[in-house]
Amino acid sequence: MEIIDFFASDNKGHWLSEIQKSDWGAGKYLYELLRDQKLRELCGESTKVLLLIDEDKLLSFCTYAEQDDVREPSLTPWVGFVYTSPEYRGKRRVGKLLEYAYMLAKNDGHKHIYISTGETGLYEKYGYRFWKIMKDACGEDSRVYKTDVVKADYSDVLGTVVRGTIDRPLGSAHLRHPDMIYPINYGYVDGVFAGDGAEQDVYVLGTDQPLNTFTGKVVGVYHRLNDNEDKWIVSLDGETIPAEDILDAIGFQEQYFMGELYTL
Repeated sequence: MEIIDFFASDNKGHWLSEIQKSDWGAGKYLYELLRDQKLRELCGESTKVLLLIDEDKLLSFCTYAEQDDVREPSLTPWVGFVYTSPEYRGKRRVGKLLEYAYMLAKNDGHKHIYISTGETGLYEKYGYRFWKIMKDACGEDSRVYKTDVVKADYSDVLGTVVRGTIDRPLGSAHLRHPDMIYPINYGYVDGVFAGDGAEQDVYVLGTDQPLNTFTGKVVGVYHRLNDNEDKWIVSLDGETIPAEDILDAIGFQEQYFMGELYTL
């Protein structure tokens, strides 16, 4: 899977036809706005249409825009037109788009991201909280959610040497999801407790063999945006590991969460 921007795509015709297949009224409206080249006129010239794709298949999409259906210039940016195709629902695929939008907002220097919706209990799963009721462009009430864009400080963690226990060794199955096999060693730091009250979880990299215990250097922290715990990344030999390699290694589990990686 990968995320692309519709406007930067070389195959706009294909993705436009995929958006048109949406079984949702707002998705059809987005198709019309793109077809008629009206979206950026309505939502701002920097607007992006983020597409989560798997080769030529469209799994999910959303917009990242200066404005949305709540027309309040002081509030920006907005995520809108959030949609997942029926066959891909239930796996939090849209979380990857919201994660991507979060990083765009962070890179753009914004402190908050907003969503206007009629849904209740959906965006809370992705780290958003209900803010207030506002009027949309049609004068109707809309529930506005927002999330804070923050920069965490892990300077007291990164580079430290830790020791701990591997309770889910490489090759073992997840306790609640037996079809998930751990491709790396997963455990916890002895005596260090995380935000969820349990001992600090770690992904241990640097071996292709299952372990019982470990000693190594913390070379990364994966900060979950929609959970109350972080995951430390431990290198057995103490060498730094490229961010893309870390993300590939932990993706088997972290694909179901939103997060950002901090490294040395």
